[in-house]
Amino acid sequence: MLKPIQSILFATDLTSNCQQALDFTHVMATRFQANIYLLHVIEHLPGNVDERLKDLLGRHKWEDLVNAQQANVHRSLTGKTSVNKMVRNEIQNFCKLVGIDDANFECKSREILISQGDVAENIINHAQANNCDLIVMGAKSGIFSKTSVGSIIKSVLSDTKIPVTIVPKTES
Repeated sequence: MLKPIQSILFATDLTSNCQQALDFTHVMATRFQANIYLLHVIEHLPGNVDERLKDLLGRHKWEDLVNAQQANVHRSLTGKTSVNKMVRNEIQNFCKLVGIDDANFECKSREILISQGDVAENIINHAQANNCDLIVMGAKSGIFSKTSVGSIIKSVLSDTKIPVTIVPKTES
């Protein structure tokens, strides 16, 4: 028997492939009054590429670029607040239509996590560190095609004991 869902890790690469997964995460968090952890992992470049770019740009400029990217990611995730409010309103309307109790409309909290390194490893580590009961990830269009589930999703699925939900991107 599965334990109740009290916290959900939503891993995003900040592409449109993740919008339906974000919507799904909000529905689940609202339904179960769970905490949401929004995670974006900045993948390290292979060592030789990383060092070549540092040499070309200079170490200080390279560090400035990396710091700027982290700040942009954080702004991107926090900037979705207005979108999240719209999604919540839509969730509330949906819940009213299907008869879910008013007390279940809101999730408990949302925390933004940004890290660097191996993406799959960071997803699993953050899910474990935050005692998440579910990991949600977005897939590319056409979930049944060979290219829809990439190596990161496959790694997470094979290396974690936490349930994982993959939400396909649907065409509008």
